[in-house]
Amino acid sequence: MKYFTIIFSIIISLIFLESFSRIFIDDGMNYEIEMAKYANNLKKISQNRSIGIEHRKNVSAKLMGSQIILNDHGFRVVQKTQNNKKKILMLGDSMTFGWGAKKPFPNILNEKIENYEVLNAGIGNTNTIMQINNFFENFSSKFEYELIVLNFFINDFEDVKIVEPNFLQKYSYLYTFINNKINTILIKFNLKKDWQKFYTENYLDENIRNDTLKEIQKLNDYCNKNNINFIIHNIPELRDLNNYRFNNETNIIKKFAKKNKIYFIDSFNSLQYHNEEELWVTNLDPHANDKAHTIIADFLLKKISEIFSIN
Repeated sequence: MKYFTIIFSIIISLIFLESFSRIFIDDGMNYEIEMAKYANNLKKISQNRSIGIEHRKNVSAKLMGSQIILNDHGFRVVQKTQNNKKKILMLGDSMTFGWGAKKPFPNILNEKIENYEVLNAGIGNTNTIMQINNFFENFSSKFEYELIVLNFFINDFEDVKIVEPNFLQKYSYLYTFINNKINTILIKFNLKKDWQKFYTENYLDENIRNDTLKEIQKLNDYCNKNNINFIIHNIPELRDLNNYRFNNETNIIKKFAKKNKIYFIDSFNSLQYHNEEELWVTNLDPHANDKAHTIIADFLLKKISEIFSIN
């Protein structure tokens, strides 16, 4: 009876704490909890291991204060696909998807470029290899593309490990909150990599780096064969823009593009003069906010118009 009482008390306490987390901690802007909702409601593990993660189709959710709508291709949309227009395809990760932004830069471009439709195929927590394989598997032949833009972020050389989440990771806000706090403490005492070490060490893995560059070349060859314009667009890390730490890493992708005659553009040039914290979704989430997405969209519109006369 004694042990039963202890176990029962623990269960009741956990239920109370979980309820407390959902009522008071989950304010709709907690980065880790919102990411868990994104994983549960809008994403799925792909049957194709080379893709890893896919968006679900025809679903929606409010995440980080922004309404997200995915269409029947898994693209983030503001309006319906217009089949009579040629397409500009935006590949990328959460920065392209527009995590925390009401209107990400592909969707802003869609409103500004009259004669083409811009498709936002960005998927959070994916790397470049996954994004390109997703393109070839799911929508390379579905549209007539005028231009494909590969939006490259600093962590797109990451060797992403796809693991099915356990019950607590998937359903417990309390677990997510506590786990995040523990990770923060571990980072503070140098027991876990901070964001700078994590990004830098991604580039030290020659295997994933070479595999990534091979996939980009594969996409470039496809574009050349099918008369599709192709651009690599580098999106900078938005922390410490005045003392940017990743120029050497950016030069790897820049030199590769030059060697293979691929257009390379870098929106760092447009973002570096702004107060960086004014570009973040929140002080704890340095994803690009609506202001940053507007700056990136204006930069892309100018470059695309100059290079390809698309407007």
